[in-house]
Amino acid sequence: MPQQPPQSQVLLTLREFSGILNPPMTERQLRHLVRALGWHPAGLRHDGNGGHPRQTFGADDLRRAYAAVAPLLGVTEGSG
Repeated sequence: MPQQPPQSQVLLTLREFSGILNPPMTERQLRHLVRALGWHPAGLRHDGNGGHPRQTFGADDLRRAYAAVAPLLGVTEGSG
């Protein structure tokens, strides 16, 4: 049986993801969450401003992690 091609995955920086959350979570809070989970970045992206590239993570993974911690923060995804 032939192998399935890898599924395309949307990759976001923590800054990009924090900008679409409602209610919000800061980039710093997301960075702490990612570190606590022991995740490694899925890739790197240059932002055009020079300096170090930004780490990217799977959007679906970030969404699931946010949905898991949102109740602990006293918020629910999509409220606000």
